Amino acid sequence: MHFIALVWNDESKAARDSALQFSRTLCEPWDNTLSSEGLSVFCLPPTELGSRLYGLPGAIGVVLGNLFTDIDDTRSSVDSVLTDKAVKEIVRTSGRHLVEHYWGEYVAVFRDAAGSLQIIRSGRIPCYHTRVAGVTVVFSDLADLAPLELPAFTMNWPYVSAFIYSSQLQVRSCGFREVNELLAGERLEVSRDSVSVLQTSLWDPRSVCRSRRIDSYEEAVRELRRVTQRCIDRWAATHPRVLLSLSGGFDSAVVLGSLLNSPDRGEITCVTHYSPDAREDERKYARLAAARAGVELHEEPMESSEQLDWHKFPTSQTPKPTVSWLLGSLQLAGINRLASRMGPCSLWTGQGGDHLFWQMRGYFSAADYAWIYGWRIGLFSAINDAARLSRESYWSVLKSTWKSCRGGGKHPTQKDRPAFFVNPTLLPDDPVHYISHPWECDADDLPLGKRVQISYLAEVLNRHRPVSPDECAPQHHPLLSQPLVNSCLQIPTCLLLRGGHDRALARAAFSDRVPPEIIRRTDKGSIVSYIAQLIRRDVDRVRELLLEGVLAGQGLIVRSALEPYLVDGTPFREEHYASLVACIAAEVWTRTCSDGLVRA
Repeated sequence: MHFIALVWNDESKAARDSALQFSRTLCEPWDNTLSSEGLSVFCLPPTELGSRLYGLPGAIGVVLGNLFTDIDDTRSSVDSVLTDKAVKEIVRTSGRHLVEHYWGEYVAVFRDAAGSLQIIRSGRIPCYHTRVAGVTVVFSDLADLAPLELPAFTMNWPYVSAFIYSSQLQVRSCGFREVNELLAGERLEVSRDSVSVLQTSLWDPRSVCRSRRIDSYEEAVRELRRVTQRCIDRWAATHPRVLLSLSGGFDSAVVLGSLLNSPDRGEITCVTHYSPDAREDERKYARLAAARAGVELHEEPMESSEQLDWHKFPTSQTPKPTVSWLLGSLQLAGINRLASRMGPCSLWTGQGGDHLFWQMRGYFSAADYAWIYGWRIGLFSAINDAARLSRESYWSVLKSTWKSCRGGGKHPTQKDRPAFFVNPTLLPDDPVHYISHPWECDADDLPLGKRVQISYLAEVLNRHRPVSPDECAPQHHPLLSQPLVNSCLQIPTCLLLRGGHDRALARAAFSDRVPPEIIRRTDKGSIVSYIAQLIRRDVDRVRELLLEGVLAGQGLIVRSALEPYLVDGTPFREEHYASLVACIAAEVWTRTCSDGLVRA
């Protein structure tokens, strides 16, 4: 969903004139969907299935994207419940009523009772904001700003350095100093005079964990099964053609099994990508899931090194670099070929299952049991499960659990790490704090495992970035639906992992919807070694890209640290690849976004 919202103080002639000038440049195909004193919202016609515009009564605002009522509400149409009374509550609570009684993938723009403008982001629709000539500009796509002819942005080199240091960071700062991101679940409040701006979390997983806990294993199984199916049902009704990325893993198989049970499902086609590395070939599992479901499966090879140009990846111009473009680029051609044959469709994935159903090894599920229930007899089973899953001794897990309960446990997502290839003197002050999401603060009252889960959710809920402007099938991640995220946050990790298997509770909940061979899997597919092979085969082009690139010229990456691997032929170690791919992503992003958009 492409949109641009302009917010200004209508009593300021200079700001009003600037807003008017911006508005005049947004002509066809832009549609001025809302216009009032100090506010204009422009949209392009929706291209994604199910996306639409919901006008709030009284022309006080709009909601853009997909909006659903509570999953247990029998009324299928949002319009039937988005009444004057409901809108008054949304306005009175500055959007909290919207977040608590509706869900989906949307950006809402409206004025509250005090006259302040509220922008709320839920889901994967990007939302950024900048301020120019007295006007706050809120937008979803950087390329859409071209007609406004804004002053060139400046590179935020500390952010780019932090990205190389930890490429999974999801924070409000961006690669440009003048731009900030409104993260998923957050609200941006622009004061009535359009001078002060406040960004806060409105949907907060810490509060979700504190509000309710599901202690019964049987109830947790029923809840997980019921909520997953209800969420899939709602999405299926708005997506008549689904191209499902069937990886061969458990999560995408759950999506397929649940989709088959949806009464409003439409056409389903599956695709699986494979690499030449036999160790990473997941096709046998994808075939099992497709055969069980009775759906067509297309097998597409990953792009080879001969087909890739490290200097000219078809990346979108975004305010932030991302490593997901590399995987997306390897799959883009095959996805586009299928989508062009199918017609308008969306690419569904199983993304989010690792974080919700819980693909994580360690002692903390036992520590969570002790934290929640105390040192009762059930703790011994929890310790046994954690030892089996982590492959540590029973006594080692017991010792770590005891230490954790006394406040001495180490957070498993500790972000203090070596700074491979990045110049440490150019990192932000206190880089560990800089790369931490706001949800990771003030959570010491929660069990250790839930703090870990929240940390990982902060990353995956904000990870989505369009791979390329040439995408024919926009990605959709149904497992990351708010009701399902809420339910999984309220299930203790000792229940999610009960039995000593990752995703143990989910395996029980969906045992009749996933092939038994996939239910019993203990390994997990990965394309890490294939990406490593691509880099090794193309080391000459990678060397030119990095050692003669913008980042090396700026001193952000340390040439002497890369030269042994790119010049002398020293093999990369496994722990190097995340930073190396981040260097490549940051360099490609810098070059992609430098054409008239930024100044060094």
